[in-house]
Amino acid sequence: MKKIKTLCLAAIAALAMTFYPQSVQAQDEVDEFGIFDHVSAGLVIGTTGIGIDVSAPITEYVQVRAGYNFFPTFKYKEDVDYRAKGKKERGKTEAEGKSHFSTGHLLFDVYPFPQYSFHATAGFYFGTDEVATLENLIPVKDFEPGEGIVIGDYIVGFDQNGYAHGSIKVNKFRPYVGIGFGRSVPRKRFGVSGDLGVQFWGKPKVYEKQTGMDLEVTKDDLGSESNKYYDVIAKFPVFPVLTIRLTYRIF
Repeated sequence: MKKIKTLCLAAIAALAMTFYPQSVQAQDEVDEFGIFDHVSAGLVIGTTGIGIDVSAPITEYVQVRAGYNFFPTFKYKEDVDYRAKGKKERGKTEAEGKSHFSTGHLLFDVYPFPQYSFHATAGFYFGTDEVATLENLIPVKDFEPGEGIVIGDYIVGFDQNGYAHGSIKVNKFRPYVGIGFGRSVPRKRFGVSGDLGVQFWGKPKVYEKQTGMDLEVTKDDLGSESNKYYDVIAKFPVFPVLTIRLTYRIF
């Protein structure tokens, strides 16, 4: 972990020296912050994935940061039930689920006591509404009308080829609040900060893709224990955010 941190900081420093060779020779510690008079670059690692951002102060009490977070696609496979509403399980088929968590963000860090690094944060994340997908890998033959794979308490119907394409969607715009330690624009050349908060992405909804369109699936209270990953996601209107940020003040 120490080697990774060193390499990341070296990469940020090298980038800064390439574009701002004179600024690297500037003073190493800042006494006061004014409106956009400094800029830092950061590498972010956490539950939002791996990200990069840039930050600037607005006043001594407020700093702003904007960036992009990429979460590598997580895949898993499991056997899932398929059935029709009101009927017992008719069979099982293998399905593959994928996660999708890439987002951008605009956040404002408020320092109530500028001499300390504690801050409260408010802002928003934004991204595509689809956060997870599930589809069977082998087509189901001779299925009956109304049958589909079970996702928690939902049934996602098969298309004419015997495939069910399910997804979980949330709001594209997701307000964020949190607290943390450390500065987006550090007083010294390098800095480390941490944040803990939540994205309010709304109640997740299950959709199925039929004839090229996404249709919302209504809950059927199947009481199934299958698709636990989806069942957990679908019950939480917030997404927890825990991040660590390595920063380099460019000037």
